[in-house]
Amino acid sequence: MMTLSVLTPVWPTCLGDMKMAITITLDDDLVAGLENKAKKQQLSVEQFAMSILTEAVEEADSVTPRESVMKIQATAPNPNQVRPATANLADALRAAPGDPCFDLESWNRQWSVVEAEMKAITRANDVAEGRGG
Repeated sequence: MMTLSVLTPVWPTCLGDMKMAITITLDDDLVAGLENKAKKQQLSVEQFAMSILTEAVEEADSVTPRESVMKIQATAPNPNQVRPATANLADALRAAPGDPCFDLESWNRQWSVVEAEMKAITRANDVAEGRGG
């Protein structure tokens, strides 16, 4: 176990930037990973931890996918970017030529092998977990 203490900027004041001390207790495996990654970036563990925390806070302030979609939906379409349909998509897909490289018989044989393997794995898991025999 290791205790990591980090001073983080909190807010500017007339006396200068205020700092807040954060103490985190980490298990040895996590410490080893932090030390390794910090060393690769030529940073101290504390500096590396600060960069991780700073990035996490900045990401939290970023726009969510839902907000992005709402912004797009609220934006009026640009007529220069809209092309009217010239045909029915369903008809075009039905009329598309088949794949000359696709062999249905071969695919069905291969899929049967995959399904048999999945069933064998499921049976083995059931036996190992006491659900069947």
